[in-house]
Amino acid sequence: MEKIRYAGSWTPVEHLSIHGLLPSTKNYMTYEGSLTQPPCHETVTWIVINKPIYITKQQLHALRKLHQGTKKSPKARMVNNFRPTQQMYHRPLRTNIDFSNSRQLNCPSMSRQMYYTANTWR
Repeated sequence: MEKIRYAGSWTPVEHLSIHGLLPSTKNYMTYEGSLTQPPCHETVTWIVINKPIYITKQQLHALRKLHQGTKKSPKARMVNNFRPTQQMYHRPLRTNIDFSNSRQLNCPSMSRQMYYTANTWR
């Protein structure tokens, strides 16, 4: 992280397991959305897994040192780079989670062809 603080920086990474970065789950929700920074093009398929990914305070601190610009032309740090909650605008929210499973007594049942929709995504 120390070598890639600015846009355009790079460093070789060896022995990185993407699978090792993700929690052990196959369940997720997905929806069509937009980038979080202007011009906010609607070209993103967001995937929300049903388990959190934990990081340490040190890792969070290192991420907050990253800059949006280059070393010669630094811009704001990459903190608070999120948008307020947006309207769903009739976008379907899809999931592979089986809510009809009788072992999950606290979850509502769901027919196979039903999509979740809401006014806002939170």
